[in-house]
Amino acid sequence: MDVIGASADEIWAVYGSKDLWKLMVKLQPDVFERVNLVAFDGGVGTIIHMVMTPGFEGLRLHDFDVELLRIDHGNKVLVVQQTRGGYLDLGYSFFQITFEILAKDDSSCVIRTTTSVEIDEKFDANASTVAVDQIYGMAKAIAKYVLDNKARKDCSLALGITTPVMKQGKDDKPMTVGVGILL
Repeated sequence: MDVIGASADEIWAVYGSKDLWKLMVKLQPDVFERVNLVAFDGGVGTIIHMVMTPGFEGLRLHDFDVELLRIDHGNKVLVVQQTRGGYLDLGYSFFQITFEILAKDDSSCVIRTTTSVEIDEKFDANASTVAVDQIYGMAKAIAKYVLDNKARKDCSLALGITTPVMKQGKDDKPMTVGVGILL
């Protein structure tokens, strides 16, 4: 999905955040009822229990667990894999999603999502159940969130209300830190 008006760093500030999963409930309350960290703190190895909203029509899933397998801040890559319930209950032996945030220029990027699955052939009838529209919906919600917060931040800066948070970059030049997550 192309994102115009937000850099890869700004989008990654959300995808790479330990608070991403809590934010998803706020951004998509019609999809997610609740999300709980089962083990660890939101970093690699964290197990997250996700519960879909009752009556959610998009999937024949109610709840499932995912594990955060990779959070690569340098390459802006997040990899999650279902470990219990969800697609695994529908005959899939493997269900993994990779999110990559690719810079196009200073104010645009691409959110690339790759879904990798394996399904036992006796469950071939369930092969069409993989729903990418929910993943696309997540990308749209995050992009909108970043752009809305960026617009509020830019408006505040124009009015002289706040100062952007700065940190030292790799080349010892100051750089602006991306959009923070407001829960």
